[in-house]
Amino acid sequence: MTDKTKLLKMVESALETAPPNEEAEAQAVIDATADWFEWLLQDIGIQPSSIPTLLRWQAHQHEYLRDSYDD
Repeated sequence: MTDKTKLLKMVESALETAPPNEEAEAQAVIDATADWFEWLLQDIGIQPSSIPTLLRWQAHQHEYLRDSYDD
């Protein structure tokens, strides 16, 4: 199992192709996150009200996995 979520993979991909400046990188991350939101809503039917919680989980998923491996 990978420790990278779909969102993290999408953001990494966007950063790899963005021009190397802060504004372009920030825009790439915003666009990748927006694409992830669209994927959530359309492809897997997540309710919009659950997105903030899911986004937080995506951001900290590697920490949660590490905790479960420590048990």
